[in-house]
Amino acid sequence: MKINIRNFLLKSIPYLLSIAGGIILYTGAIDNAPNDNIRDLVINVSASLLSIPLVFLLYDYTNSRVANQMKKSVAHSMSDKLNSVLVNTILMLRDAMGVHNKLSLENLNRMLVWRAPEISRRLNITPRVMDMLHACHNDLDTLLFRNSQTNVLSPDQTQILSSMARDMAHLINESKFHKNRHVSGKYVENIMGRILDWLDADSVAALNLANHLRPVVDGKNNKK
Repeated sequence: MKINIRNFLLKSIPYLLSIAGGIILYTGAIDNAPNDNIRDLVINVSASLLSIPLVFLLYDYTNSRVANQMKKSVAHSMSDKLNSVLVNTILMLRDAMGVHNKLSLENLNRMLVWRAPEISRRLNITPRVMDMLHACHNDLDTLLFRNSQTNVLSPDQTQILSSMARDMAHLINESKFHKNRHVSGKYVENIMGRILDWLDADSVAALNLANHLRPVVDGKNNKK
């Protein structure tokens, strides 16, 4: 983690001034106090000045630990929900294009590189697919809103997901009002490209998504 030296120095000034003030008061009380009562009073004040930095440092450390733990918890929750949204999006895309082969990361990668002409030929936005598309778009919007408050995702991740949400909104509008298969195919190509970008950008994200795909595959196999 990079440390901003300027910010660190600015935050250190009050602590350094408090320590310096405590040392000066203590030294002055020892050498120049006119009587024992004043000396004891000044020593107590200097002790307080010396203890203030310790109290605030302990508070900052505790607050930082709590904040980090909360951020980790939010990050895990966000990751799980995001993977769930991506899995549902993949299932929606497979349903829309009539893909029935085994759901695996290898087959998924093959599907994600299809181009608009192939997609348009296969595409069939049924009411069921439209409901799934609406649900995926709403869930993705919710995650992006939560991230705007927590900043768990990186800027690149946020850009990929925002672009995916925008393509989903365009696909919904196109399917509702214009019903142009070629235009819809282009939006689906864009969505699949965003998923591929997500997998290529982060190997950990790819592994997490593969782990989320496995229960779906196992569930389908158990039904057969």
